[in-house]
Amino acid sequence: MQSQKGAKSVANEVPVHLEGLGKEYGHFTALKSLNLTVPAGTSLGFLGPNGAGKSTTIKIMTNLIRPSRGRAALFGIDVRQEPTHALARIGAVIETPEFYGYLSPIETLAY
Repeated sequence: MQSQKGAKSVANEVPVHLEGLGKEYGHFTALKSLNLTVPAGTSLGFLGPNGAGKSTTIKIMTNLIRPSRGRAALFGIDVRQEPTHALARIGAVIETPEFYGYLSPIETLAY
């Protein structure tokens, strides 16, 4: 818990808050004005077709790429302004979507 006057407790913090998030690569829009708030205690998954902005969103949230516009905050901390502090409480694995050939489908889900 934070001790500053008026500060929220850890239990009440918003883990993910994205506001007007957008990303362009030249003339291609990879992400257009995403607004998203994920309340504490919930799970989030990204589903969608290729080019929908799933990986782009995660890369912006983890400070791997800069947004063209908007703001990403983790636990109330702006990812661009304080990346080390913002990312200290999260983990992410961004990899090529491939199955491990040595694992069965059931083993993959359990892994």
